[in-house]
Amino acid sequence: MDRRGIMFLAVLSGVFLSVAPAFSGGSIATKVLVRVVSKDSKVIGSGVGGPAVRIVDARTGETLARGLQEGGTGDTDRIMVQPRLRGKIVYGTPGAAFFLAENGLERPTQVEIRVEAPLGFSQALQRGSKTITLIPGKDIGGEGVVIELDGLIVDIINPAPTSALRNGDALRVKADVRML
Repeated sequence: MDRRGIMFLAVLSGVFLSVAPAFSGGSIATKVLVRVVSKDSKVIGSGVGGPAVRIVDARTGETLARGLQEGGTGDTDRIMVQPRLRGKIVYGTPGAAFFLAENGLERPTQVEIRVEAPLGFSQALQRGSKTITLIPGKDIGGEGVVIELDGLIVDIINPAPTSALRNGDALRVKADVRML
């Protein structure tokens, strides 16, 4: 075998050795950052109860991680005013809410990330999900896996929920409406 052949085998062996642990039965820590955002708006933060996040193995149905997204709503100027350029960080700014899970994976694993929010306003609860494949040792950070929810939080201020209404009476409705 000539020198180039030996070099090729050496490089190929290095590649197999670096990949082999992921498929050899030992688990490798893998981090997944999730951000739940309101459609055409900001990150859903702790101020409205935040979102519940659950990461489920799509094949087995086993829950791999669960918890709450906590933190603020993100940088208003960056999210709502500035043009969005491909690859630019929009939601992943200091103080912006997120959920971070770390799982030991033995093989590439297809997962479904399920979210529901806002937990502080049950009348406005929305659900969403995204299916992705996690690769052992390949962390997902930065912006993370972004899941967008539609909807508004509507709080009826007047009439009070306990008010007795009579047929034919004039009714003035007052509500507080805001993004998730």
